[in-house]
Amino acid sequence: MSYRMDEPLPEERYRPDDGCPLFSPRLEAHLVAVSRGETPERGTFCGNCFTPIGRETVSCPHCGEATSARRPVDVVPAPIASALRVQRQTEGQWVNGFAYIGVLIAMVLPLAAVLGIPTLKDSLILGTAVYAPLLLIGMRVFPAILGGYFGDRKGFEAARAKTRAAWDQWVADRDRPGGTHST
Repeated sequence: MSYRMDEPLPEERYRPDDGCPLFSPRLEAHLVAVSRGETPERGTFCGNCFTPIGRETVSCPHCGEATSARRPVDVVPAPIASALRVQRQTEGQWVNGFAYIGVLIAMVLPLAAVLGIPTLKDSLILGTAVYAPLLLIGMRVFPAILGGYFGDRKGFEAARAKTRAAWDQWVADRDRPGGTHST
């Protein structure tokens, strides 16, 4: 496929190679829409990774599982939907936590600079003139860097570990003879 220089490239989504097929972009979008009441929870889903598929689909476009090997299901099981909620909650906690650390740093550093430089400390107007822009810039930069970059990375890793654990438990229960999650 070729692109013209003035066309934006299609978004490339990160796909971890950890053996856990959860969550395809289509499954994630479906579960979010169900949680918001925008779409019914019933449909046709891959029997392995629960990606939404068409009724005539021969193999899942996400995990490659043949529908003849593991028949499609009508509803995404509750533990799988719960794993997405836990994943998003964990990611959010890490991002917000790092962003709040950034806010704290943004408040303390300019204050330390103003109080540490005698000329600024002795002049209220000059101290305020230096503190205010440093505070405003710091409140944008530090939370964005810490929350948006470091928090996002750490949050994804922590959340993905929980998702993998939930998936491994699901597969063990599903594939156990007489398992509770037989599909």
